Amino acid sequence: MTSEHVTYGHLARSLAAVSAQRGKLAKIQILAAALAPLRGDELVVAARLLSGSPFAEWEQTVTSVGWATLARAASAVTGWDLETIGASARAIGDLGEAVSLLLERRSGEPLSIVEVDSALRRLSNKRKAVEKQTAIEELLRRAEPVEARYLLKTLSGGLRVGADTTTVEEAIAAAFDADREAVARARRDSGDIGETAVAARERRLADIHFRLFHPIGFMLASPIDDPAEIEPELATYAVEDKFDGIRAHAHKSGERVALFSRTLDDVTAQFPEIAVRLAEAPGEFLLDGEVVSWSGGRADSFFKLQRRLGRKAPGAELLEEIPVAFIAYDCLASGGTPLFEEPWLRRRAELDRLAQSGGFLLSAVASAGSVVEMEELFAAARARGNEGLMFKRTDSAYQAGKRGRAWRKWKKATATLDVVVTAVEQGHGKRAGMLSDYTFAVRDGDAFLNIGKAYSGLTDEEIRTMGSRFRKITIGRYGPVRAVAPEVVLEVAFDTIQKSSRHKSGFALRFPRIARLRPDKTPADVNTLDDVKELYAKLTGDTAISI
Repeated sequence: MTSEHVTYGHLARSLAAVSAQRGKLAKIQILAAALAPLRGDELVVAARLLSGSPFAEWEQTVTSVGWATLARAASAVTGWDLETIGASARAIGDLGEAVSLLLERRSGEPLSIVEVDSALRRLSNKRKAVEKQTAIEELLRRAEPVEARYLLKTLSGGLRVGADTTTVEEAIAAAFDADREAVARARRDSGDIGETAVAARERRLADIHFRLFHPIGFMLASPIDDPAEIEPELATYAVEDKFDGIRAHAHKSGERVALFSRTLDDVTAQFPEIAVRLAEAPGEFLLDGEVVSWSGGRADSFFKLQRRLGRKAPGAELLEEIPVAFIAYDCLASGGTPLFEEPWLRRRAELDRLAQSGGFLLSAVASAGSVVEMEELFAAARARGNEGLMFKRTDSAYQAGKRGRAWRKWKKATATLDVVVTAVEQGHGKRAGMLSDYTFAVRDGDAFLNIGKAYSGLTDEEIRTMGSRFRKITIGRYGPVRAVAPEVVLEVAFDTIQKSSRHKSGFALRFPRIARLRPDKTPADVNTLDDVKELYAKLTGDTAISI
């Protein structure tokens, strides 16, 4: 098979084959076979599409298409009404899967890989929902059922075939007989799985070098459920506070500064005071750290920081009311030299050196030798207004985009509430088709007011059992959402409470998770809005809320 004969259908059928496999090795082999015949632009686009994103990470481009727009486009192309489209998607658990069954086979010129890329780029430039819908219809009218399935999955934000970017990295290495770690480094430094694939084919992975002002992935941490599990290894870890802000990479060269969020968005304009301070610091560097609300020489509430988020150009009044700071805890490059592969101890030493010149705050480092000492450090971190603790292996490299045991995080739920479920939705991935996403409420007199949504905490068996019950007590359907009679009581744990205009209660729980089902309780037993107000005042110190 030559590159010129490969269509988007070839990629879609490959993704379908990957979805049908359970073993990772088999998935890698299928993806490698899909990539192997491709070259140039087709290879660039194919690698991106197979990894689930139509664009390079550094591009910061999104299609911004909602479920309703996708459903309307599918209805127009298939001829089925929206109610049928929605019912099919709910039954199967995925809009793309449902539409592929409702769509008739097409005839005519097949979609090429490059045409799909062009169409998705045009779509990203459209602002009105009706324009986006028209563009999607044009694509779907030329698509075969299997192509429509994966076009819609891509547009809805996830392929859900049991493969991710790291799997595609391994497929690239297999397809072009390249070193696996060299592929990973090239993708990290280029911010583009497509560019990486072409470099691997052309034997020039070593030519890809780290570039400042090119956003890269963040190293992630695995949670610690029981502190005893890490106790035997404590001597190998450094301990830092886990801050309650937003992760950011700070790129700096000369007077130029850029801050990139975990979603790889440029958020520099949202925090101009941080950019000014960093610009005044000498040298050239890339730092990993946290943007936090800062007051009285310590980190302040995340709720205050939220008011700064999304503001492209915050006014002087807001800058004065809610000051922020950048707390650095890792140095990934300095003076033009990348430090990703260096051990944490070496990176930390360079960070300490840079911090002497000012421009940013520096996280404090401690150590623990026992669970008792861990508890003491945790209590101190909480007293400083921080979320918990981070544990970092002192010999670990910085693995961008990966979550492992080199970095661990330890948080504890602040409190729990008894709530009643008011709506449910089907989950994604391995829980597609299962009613696993629960919206819940507290009591206010005779009414129930929503206060949050939880996706985790129950076993698959519990979710299947509860799904049968929720189907029996469904009282209305709104797209993918089932409104249910307020009968099922849960105990939910959460980190804290924040004010929110999204919910009628006026509050939202931060990081809620289901602690357990409470079949022993009735809706009359759930916590009240007054309970929430009282707990909010206790947790935040905001006593202005009337109870």
